[in-house]
Amino acid sequence: MKPSTIMKWTVGFVLITTTCVVAGDKKPDWVKIRPINAAYYIGIGVAPKSATNRDYTQIAKDNALNDLASQITVNISSEVIRQMVEKSGMVDEDFKSHIRSTTKAELEDYELVSTWEDKLEYWVYYRLSKALYQEQKQAKINKAISLSLDMFGNARSYEKSDDIEKAILFYLQSINPIEKYANEPLETEFEGSRIFLMNEIYASTQQLLGKIELKALNANRTAKIGQALAQPLEVSAIFLEADNRETAIANLPLKFSFVRGSGDFIDKVRTDRLGIARSQVSKITATDKIQMIKADLDIYSFVNQDSTSFLLRGILNSLAVPTTKFVLNVSGLSAYIEAEELHFGERLRIQHIEPALKRSLSAKGFIFLDTPTNADLVFKIDAESRQGAEIYGMCSAFVNMNISVQDMVTGDEIYKGSLHDIKGVDLDYNKAGLKAFENAAKKVSDSLVPDIIRRIQR
Repeated sequence: MKPSTIMKWTVGFVLITTTCVVAGDKKPDWVKIRPINAAYYIGIGVAPKSATNRDYTQIAKDNALNDLASQITVNISSEVIRQMVEKSGMVDEDFKSHIRSTTKAELEDYELVSTWEDKLEYWVYYRLSKALYQEQKQAKINKAISLSLDMFGNARSYEKSDDIEKAILFYLQSINPIEKYANEPLETEFEGSRIFLMNEIYASTQQLLGKIELKALNANRTAKIGQALAQPLEVSAIFLEADNRETAIANLPLKFSFVRGSGDFIDKVRTDRLGIARSQVSKITATDKIQMIKADLDIYSFVNQDSTSFLLRGILNSLAVPTTKFVLNVSGLSAYIEAEELHFGERLRIQHIEPALKRSLSAKGFIFLDTPTNADLVFKIDAESRQGAEIYGMCSAFVNMNISVQDMVTGDEIYKGSLHDIKGVDLDYNKAGLKAFENAAKKVSDSLVPDIIRRIQR
């Protein structure tokens, strides 16, 4: 074959090959222009292809299903649910986003229409019949309503029999089957009447909670920093009947918490058969003179908190729960200070460390006694100065100090600390020693007192 002929065949082959590659890279119409079909929801997804992105097919599919789910309109059809969304601190779009994510998770029977890819991208095209989706959705809603109605009926029965704890439990559990359809009307029949189920559950739960009264017994208490309350906090729970009768509520879960102040206490308790709940405060740890503890109905104890959904948390947060409060009038611990401050072997006539310690502790609410007999705490201070050296006409002195704190109730030493070689410099040794005491007093206030307070509060 002639060289010229060979060249012609080579050029022709290259042209044919190039033409085939271009034809393979040609984008289909659905990639270039989004298709519209009144009978289908359409989802189109794309993902970049790269050496580090080997899951591009799955990513494209997820994007396509997100796209498909976004076309399913989410409206809040219930005014009660709208109010619940506002009360809970959510916004409409948060609520709708939650419903959309649930919708995507439950998509089924969608069809793969086509895929397309080139060297850079992978595209996928899904569709879902609107008629089929609505049929399947309605079947799921009907099943959910049936399950919810069973629990709602149980809640009503328990409420009528004054088993309030069980009534609350079943009211809240009746939300679970239908919460993913909370944006729907959920109209159904109950005891011969047409109701909107989610609205009815929410309203019934709130009405029941409104009939529960919590009352703090002996609501004003005295307390001391670092000590337990002499008597437990007691709360009575009663149910206000329609005829003004009051029924004690047994087994009702309550949650205690500090509104102001802090302490160690039992935070979750239940009422006994007489409707009384008790929480023991084992120690007051804050120094506030007025502290406040509230007791609420522990609404979250009625649900599985590990699996509580975004929506159910919103519903729980929007409910007004019964509450009551205790006020604690907190006084500081009483203290006696035994201090010995020696300046070069002689007692100081005007002490430095003892008054600084008193000032710091007074600011934390402590009161001071003249004898240790009735004191809660006894502080012992031993401090002594010694001469240092004279350099260029300036004299130095140093103070060493030990401090201990004893709990007079238990007899235990609850704190022991020391300061070493606290330096003072002045024109003579006497003034240098006094300066060292001043510096030691400042160290006590700045460093030791916070440590002592933390130890007392443990």
